[in-house]
Amino acid sequence: MQIDLRLLAAAIACCLPIGLAIAIISRKRKERKAFSCSPFKELQRRPAGEALRIKLEEFDEKINDTTLWLLLFPVLMVCGLVAQHPKDWITPLLFFFFSAGLAVFFGKRLFKFLEERSNYRLGYEGERFVGEELSRLIVLGFEVYHDVPFDGFNIDHILAGPRGVFIVETKTRRKPMDVDGKKVFRVQFDGQCLQWPKSTDSHGINQAKNNAKTLAAWLSAATGDSIRVTPILTLPGWLVERKAPSDAIYVLNPKEIYQVCASYPEKLTEPQIRRICHQLDQKCRIAVT
Repeated sequence: MQIDLRLLAAAIACCLPIGLAIAIISRKRKERKAFSCSPFKELQRRPAGEALRIKLEEFDEKINDTTLWLLLFPVLMVCGLVAQHPKDWITPLLFFFFSAGLAVFFGKRLFKFLEERSNYRLGYEGERFVGEELSRLIVLGFEVYHDVPFDGFNIDHILAGPRGVFIVETKTRRKPMDVDGKKVFRVQFDGQCLQWPKSTDSHGINQAKNNAKTLAAWLSAATGDSIRVTPILTLPGWLVERKAPSDAIYVLNPKEIYQVCASYPEKLTEPQIRRICHQLDQKCRIAVT
């Protein structure tokens, strides 16, 4: 099998502009980072959905890399086949099967990344939506914190004000369609579990309760005060039907949170609120690069 060096050189030459463009872009980005920086070193508070935004960026990089390989391998196979200029039919067939196998591998990988990114995107949009609703509570004296990091997990939202401390756990879930093609938007809370149209679970409820306990213990130790934290589980876009009362947790549509928080009497003093907010401010700082 003889390789046509002229065809091979021509194929390599066609790929050189792409490699040169990538190298120039990479060098320009490094120069910008080396000779300039942001005018501020950190944001005072993390925005809503910050951890999910970072996840989305990671998936974007994975998707771009996988897409590049998915498109590049067939081109390389064609270049190799043209360069070898085979006279038999076995060599092209081997190239085809090898290219098809790589296409299946990277295609499955790309589909998996796209599906996972879609789920993270849904959660990110849900946290942003809830964050906008919580901003209404500022007029009641609440400080609003988003995506507060702890060891191994983040608390989606924290409210701290004269009426107490609340954590808000956001669970964003797609709505199924019924047999008539209409969206099903009702979920029932029986005091223990969430009864969705096609399933039942208590994952979000337990998570919100545990996060509230963790935050209460941390704030009590950090401030020297006995701090009680009220958990709220919110379900963007869903109408929550409460079939039984629950004193341990609220399960609400985001638009109901304002009314529930406003119903609490003022019980925290100004010094207590300052101590709580000081600790949360330290938690929520985020570096800017």
